[in-house]
Amino acid sequence: MQMVDPHIHIDSRTREDLASMATAGIIAVVTLTYYPHLHLSISSQTLLDHFERAINFEAWRGRQELIDVYVGISLNPVSIPPDYDKVLAAMPKYIRKERVVAIGEIGLEPGSQTCPDLTRQREIVKAQLKISKEHGIPVVFHTPHLDKETWVEQYLDLIGQEKVAPSKVVIDHADASVTKKVFDFGCNVGITVQPWRGLGPQDAAKILKDCDLGSVLIDSDCNVTLPSDPLSVPKTALEMKRIGFSEDDIKQVVFENPARIFNLARFNHADLSD
Repeated sequence: MQMVDPHIHIDSRTREDLASMATAGIIAVVTLTYYPHLHLSISSQTLLDHFERAINFEAWRGRQELIDVYVGISLNPVSIPPDYDKVLAAMPKYIRKERVVAIGEIGLEPGSQTCPDLTRQREIVKAQLKISKEHGIPVVFHTPHLDKETWVEQYLDLIGQEKVAPSKVVIDHADASVTKKVFDFGCNVGITVQPWRGLGPQDAAKILKDCDLGSVLIDSDCNVTLPSDPLSVPKTALEMKRIGFSEDDIKQVVFENPARIFNLARFNHADLSD
């Protein structure tokens, strides 16, 4: 079965990882903005170079393993430089680039070392939501690991304030405590299957039993700082099959939903237009 992983950080993955993902059926990924910053200073140019690398080099690297690489650009709450205004000013230019399909990941993160001021983080989120609305591009939210209900309430409030269409929003790193609230608001739910989160493929498959399958995504959030599994999506698809989901239901979650939400069919790739 063909699959899309809609949230990875491809610069943290080896060619061997990409080959394994392709072998397991992943034909496309969306790589989101995250710049590891521990003990490093970052600037606006750091992030703009990061965007360029994803759009050009990482897309080329994915093609070598027959994976189409699409990109989300953003001011991630843990990667905010002092001169972040320059990144906001440059984002419309990057959104017009062919491979850019989302703004993400954005959100609030109390553990941020680059911008611990949550009031400032909220202003940055609102600025990016304005850009999302103006350009009609989907936006992906990072949800902190603890107290998810509180953070999701704040996100839904910000989305309402900026009048962004909920169907254009993915609330990622969701769990069973927040899925209903997100669905009821009209947003898409992202379930991140990642070892350090304590949420494995079996857990994700069970959560999906109570989900609106038309508005849910499964992703790996593969990154360089925390234990991740590049095969989270295919492993979850297998667990879905094991507990009785139909092939059509599985395909909807791991392929059709991300292809629709990020409008991947517009690239006229036969594999993404089925």
